[in-house]
Amino acid sequence: MKFRIFFLCLLFMGINIFAQDSTQTFLSVSGTAVDEFHKLHPEYDGRGTIILVLDTGVDMGIEGLTKTSTGEVKVIDVQDFTGEGDVKLYKAETEEDNDSLFFVNEDMGYKVYGADKLTFKSINDEYYIGAFDEWSLINSSSNAADLNGNGSTDDKYIIVVFETEADSEQFWVAYMDTNDDGDLSDEQPHRNYKDDLMPIKIPNESGLTELTMGINIFPEENRVSLHFDDGSHGTHCAGIATGYRIGGIDLNGVAPGAKLISLKLGDNLYSGGATVTESMKKAYLYADKISKEMKVPCIVSMSFGIGSEIEGESEMEYFLESLTEKNPYLYISLSSGNEGPGISSTGLPSSTSAAFTSGAVLPTDVGRDLYGATLNRNIILYFSSRGGEVNKPDVCSPGACTSTVPNWAGWDRFWGTSMAAPYSAGVMSLLLSAAEKDYPGVKIPSQLLYNAIREGAVHMEGYNILDEGHGYINVMNAYKILKKYIDEGEIDKFETYSISSFAPNFPGETAPNLYLRNASYLKNEDAYLFRIRRNNFQNTDKFYRSYNLKSDSDWLIPIQKKTYIRNDQPTFVTVKFDHKKMQLPGLYTGRITAYRDDKTKFPEFEMIATVVIPYKFCADDNYSKTWKSKKVEQGLIDRYFIELPAGQTGMDVKLSAVDNDYARVRFSLFDPDGIGIDVSPTLNTIDSKNDVEENYFDLKPGVYELDVEGHYLARDTSTYNLAVQFNGINRLDDKVISDENNSINVVNLFNQPEECKLSGNLLGYKVKSNITLSGSSKFELPFVMKRGEQSKEFKIEMSKDDFNKFTDFSFLIYDEDGMTVESEALSFKTGTVSVTNSSGDDSSKYTFVIVPGFADESDMADISLTETTYFENNYPVTVTSERRPAVTLFPSLPKQLTISFSKPDEFFPDDSVPFGNIKFESATTNKIEYELPIKFKF
Repeated sequence: MKFRIFFLCLLFMGINIFAQDSTQTFLSVSGTAVDEFHKLHPEYDGRGTIILVLDTGVDMGIEGLTKTSTGEVKVIDVQDFTGEGDVKLYKAETEEDNDSLFFVNEDMGYKVYGADKLTFKSINDEYYIGAFDEWSLINSSSNAADLNGNGSTDDKYIIVVFETEADSEQFWVAYMDTNDDGDLSDEQPHRNYKDDLMPIKIPNESGLTELTMGINIFPEENRVSLHFDDGSHGTHCAGIATGYRIGGIDLNGVAPGAKLISLKLGDNLYSGGATVTESMKKAYLYADKISKEMKVPCIVSMSFGIGSEIEGESEMEYFLESLTEKNPYLYISLSSGNEGPGISSTGLPSSTSAAFTSGAVLPTDVGRDLYGATLNRNIILYFSSRGGEVNKPDVCSPGACTSTVPNWAGWDRFWGTSMAAPYSAGVMSLLLSAAEKDYPGVKIPSQLLYNAIREGAVHMEGYNILDEGHGYINVMNAYKILKKYIDEGEIDKFETYSISSFAPNFPGETAPNLYLRNASYLKNEDAYLFRIRRNNFQNTDKFYRSYNLKSDSDWLIPIQKKTYIRNDQPTFVTVKFDHKKMQLPGLYTGRITAYRDDKTKFPEFEMIATVVIPYKFCADDNYSKTWKSKKVEQGLIDRYFIELPAGQTGMDVKLSAVDNDYARVRFSLFDPDGIGIDVSPTLNTIDSKNDVEENYFDLKPGVYELDVEGHYLARDTSTYNLAVQFNGINRLDDKVISDENNSINVVNLFNQPEECKLSGNLLGYKVKSNITLSGSSKFELPFVMKRGEQSKEFKIEMSKDDFNKFTDFSFLIYDEDGMTVESEALSFKTGTVSVTNSSGDDSSKYTFVIVPGFADESDMADISLTETTYFENNYPVTVTSERRPAVTLFPSLPKQLTISFSKPDEFFPDDSVPFGNIKFESATTNKIEYELPIKFKF
């Protein structure tokens, strides 16, 4: 695909110079009607709006982010709420050396010349000095610590700050030694970036584009804050939302006329640019402040979040609800998360109704030109989080593209729901830009705007409500609907509502949606209630509204045809199911919409019902099922819901090809809470990979989701067989193995005899501890890895309620030089990080560190920490049944196993628990049927 390249000279502000090229495919604009919108309304390209990108920062010097489509400076403010770019200031003295004046702080070893050659002077002869140290970025995910490209990471950039005066105005100014030559005389003065719009540029000797920074001076705190993007994520998202001539060619973001503010909330020294305590909250408070101060619409784009344990009930989500209730004109676009394709996987804070949430689409043109995919339709990317207990995502947007990146980034095409959120933010900018021109002075409530975008979305064939929300975003449709709303006076009549219904897996058995993860017990007479209440009732209101109810699914039947709300009184809608249309196991999800009972037929609220009828496994089918010759298209998902049978201790999943048929597929497994457990290797018949098989042990009870995914790069529809088999080898006691107690009792609870070979190993030891985290305080645990120890793993566990206090949770392992050797972040309430002993020394020192990202500084959380050490050597233990290294487990007949072992010559801390396992290997298939964990006492 070729691009038309224009070389334009920006002579006049306000002249339309933007024409979105219909051939643009690296950042798709055709299927969403963005290109059509621009051609019809070239002046409605985001002008008059501001997009605030809450991310890892934005590099405002990259081509595509320097100017708007009308030639104005695009990035008008930058703020860092992480502290990553903080520079502490110290009192500086002015001294003379060989007729040259210099600033110095001897205690810190800071010294820089040029004190007598600066454009400005201090009004009180007080100067402050600090230094930004390249070494502080040595653990940055960007590998951009060598800021000037000179091959070393030990440069220090001296900064001198003082208060000055010009044109009868007093202000603070900073000089930074950007070329690190020890002299400020060749440097430019910088005020707070938003005041002079002058980025600091660090020249790069390697030939890369200069790294640009924005500075903010906080004299009362004796610090300056340098804003930069050493994560690339924020810069990439900014280009999607509002890039203009990305890379200097005719490649544009959705709203190239919009201005941009970067609010850095992700610290790139931690895994994935994690948020730290209160960085997310402070960024939103700043966005709220800007929204109230500026006289133009302000749209937040945030592609940040973690997995959700209790959707919609985290502290950050409550905060956003309160914030937007007070400021209904702050527009918030969030990514739904990358925890899919299982249902009930929408992330935090994306589950909140206070914001607009987007899933991610791979458009056919982007798939073709960036990834070599030959898709016959737009597909929802497999990882895109799905709804369940909450009505999310709102829509799906393009989630893969080429966009702006900082100079050090080696790649400029990313995908994720992270890319979908700024796309939707760009669409909001277009709509608000248009409304500002067509309806001057009219302020559009955020929820009304979201409603128009949802109503204008287009259904994607092959997907349901939980996958797509209302469908694929479409700006032309959305603007027609928004204009209709404004013309009919909906701004004054618009209401919002809170919906709740039965969800037995949720706290209080109540969630925004009716959600039955296991509906195998449903009876014909069962009925369920939706409770609807009006959100914005005022005591002075006289409110009465009637609604007509319509279901989009023939199995979901509202008993009432109409309902009404009077003042602050709630209403209830009763629904039942048509069981004749729900005979097969699978996923049933439908929507009931309440339309205002007047000539406008305005869609006021909607009620979502999700019912899962799982496959059951029992003795009659030998606790196994097989699905043969199933077909799945590229990018689509076949869902199988599996109810774990009582007494199971292991599940075997096998995905295989069918004879000579083509297949390129894999499967994902999700637990009853919608949390991903595993993604299998890909079955690809072209590569002679004709089957994949995985075993899972000690699964918690409930209904699991097994998803078979047609790979997006598959050349055609895939044909596959799927088989699931359970075993039921159970332990009847919880003895710790010792010389005195060296036997355990096991039983096969299923109906077929199991003949197994027995073996065992002593693997290492565990040390458990409980810690309490609070505020922004880090937890540090020094540890030593000794010769003979292969690896250490640190496992974090906490309650769902405590997890809901966080916006992020990073844990890292540093070596004794302070270098990060491993880094992870929690997506859910449990997670691990491990380090391998690669040193040949007798011992190596490390430090395990937890960096909490609480939503609020006052928060506290109790954490369970398990340190597991694995030995390098294999220490087998002898397992016998009646003196034989094998056992036949007949149904329901207990058997005693004897375990013989010797204490290895390894180090065991006093508070440690040695551990290992017993393997039950099928005598017929040589497949491990079960790995039974055991503990030892010496």
